[in-house]
Amino acid sequence: MKHRLTIAAVAVAAAFPIQISAASAQDTVGETIVVTATRQKQRASDLMASVEIIDREMIERSGHSTLPELLSGLTGLRVVTNGGAGSSASVFIRGAESRHTLLLIDGMRVGSATSGQPTIEMIPLALIDRIEILRGPSSVLYGSEAIGGVIQIFTRRGEVGLYPEAFAGYGTYNTRAANAAVRGGSERLRYSVAAGHDATDGFNAKPDPATFGANPDKDGFRNNYLSASATLGFREHDELGANVIYSEGRNWYDTNPTFNSFLDKSVSSSAVQMVNRIASGWDSTVRVSYSIDRVRDRPTANSRSHLETAQTQFVWQHDVRTAAGTLMAAYEFLDQRVDTTAVFARTERRVHAALLGWTAQFDAHRLQANVRHDNNSQFGDKTTVLVGYGYAISPEWRVQGSIGTAFNAPTFNQLYFPDVVFFRGNPDLKPEEALNREVGVHWEGQSDSIGLTYFNNRVRNLIAGFPLPENLNRAKLEGVEFSYSGSVLGYRVKAGFDLLDARNVGSGKRLTRRADQAGFAKIDRTSGAWTWGADWNGEGRRFEDASNTIRLGGYGVLNAFVHYAVARDWRVEVRANNLLDKQYELARGFATAGANAFVGVRYAPR
Repeated sequence: MKHRLTIAAVAVAAAFPIQISAASAQDTVGETIVVTATRQKQRASDLMASVEIIDREMIERSGHSTLPELLSGLTGLRVVTNGGAGSSASVFIRGAESRHTLLLIDGMRVGSATSGQPTIEMIPLALIDRIEILRGPSSVLYGSEAIGGVIQIFTRRGEVGLYPEAFAGYGTYNTRAANAAVRGGSERLRYSVAAGHDATDGFNAKPDPATFGANPDKDGFRNNYLSASATLGFREHDELGANVIYSEGRNWYDTNPTFNSFLDKSVSSSAVQMVNRIASGWDSTVRVSYSIDRVRDRPTANSRSHLETAQTQFVWQHDVRTAAGTLMAAYEFLDQRVDTTAVFARTERRVHAALLGWTAQFDAHRLQANVRHDNNSQFGDKTTVLVGYGYAISPEWRVQGSIGTAFNAPTFNQLYFPDVVFFRGNPDLKPEEALNREVGVHWEGQSDSIGLTYFNNRVRNLIAGFPLPENLNRAKLEGVEFSYSGSVLGYRVKAGFDLLDARNVGSGKRLTRRADQAGFAKIDRTSGAWTWGADWNGEGRRFEDASNTIRLGGYGVLNAFVHYAVARDWRVEVRANNLLDKQYELARGFATAGANAFVGVRYAPR
């Protein structure tokens, strides 16, 4: 693996760039626009970061039922679930820990400060307008948790006119889905409301009776959700907006053979935003948000527990466009409070942060520089930086590179969990720190694009240890990512693969659940009223444990879909997953879905 990465690194380093995946978010003139990579609207061709965009059309065309399913077929991402729909899901971006992924909804953070990772399994696809995935350390923009990268979800928004939508479907495992939405408005006032319900009987998540806690029953999931937003424009460039998203459900799981254990989970976020044009070229944005991530556990008839994280966030950002580039200055305040069954020594922390950014383009040269300073009430000060440079060799070829630092604050569990037999917190833990370097090259033709990226991320003070967590380890996260997007013989084609060397530097052991190789391929075509396609994704062998003694086999999963437009605004959608009925594990002892299908009817005026 090391030899292959070295060869690839030399090849890419000779070109000196960064990959930017093909995207679909567009502005009024058709340019691809990205927000997450710099916290400002910017053309994808000007970025210094590796970004993937999934728009609403791609979400509907994929036919996936859950966010973890959708994310699993992307370059640089590994998604692990402990069972079927609604079960706990972890995202590993470029080999970083799952708690090194930051989740944002409409620009504001959502997640658990106790487990340290977002509850992505509770975000329904029906409420999502667009997803931007920023690969690589991003603490310089967003603070703690972003050592691996950032997943930002943009919820549905109103637009001029009136657009009602509805969807209903049924599939294997007695899976049901129904949702409806209405979007509309005028030039000044726009609104959006959406709601839905998903449910499935599921399958037995622990089919091996020898597995600890196995129960032969089915482990299902139900989910109710809604979102709403409104934006009021006043004067020529100013607007006031508000949005809310709420999702709650129950996930049944196996923890003992006599009781049908379950988790009640909910995620909610509400925000208010005001944008003002202070002067020509100078915009001010103020956001205030409040989010809750809540889990209530009922493992047996006589025991129960709960974990809750409430986050209040305030952001004031200024964007100034000048002849020498675009400047960004912002202040952030974050208040995190946890409420748990266990008694913690501390249940609150506050973060004050100041950040500056500059992006510019001079002829064929592109530049980016960012600095951020965080003051955390638990461990003090932390400063992160990033610099990037890009060069347009020709209208088709771009080369880019960057170097940056990142950090991750210890979770409340790691710091203050009470002393029990299997685990206890360590209040002396320090933040984990990272230094990332990456280079890449990108080619973009009239309808095709190719990207290649080499990255080398070194993490120190990595928290590990059992039963007492300590800053014991250093990790090496080194890899190569390749992506292609384009048209071949009338088919839309998208493919990618990545090679990853993720290991503990001290022991030389590979990090758990990270394969050396992973890849995907998607192909689809539209002809008249018909749209059909197939996708494949898989990864190589991984280890379940830190000592690398328990091996998980590699796998590849083939899926297909067919859509038929029965009328202008009506469409029948059919998706078949795991066509070859592949039996594989993402986590040791937990089953994955066999061959299954889902049929739905969608009403969506175009």
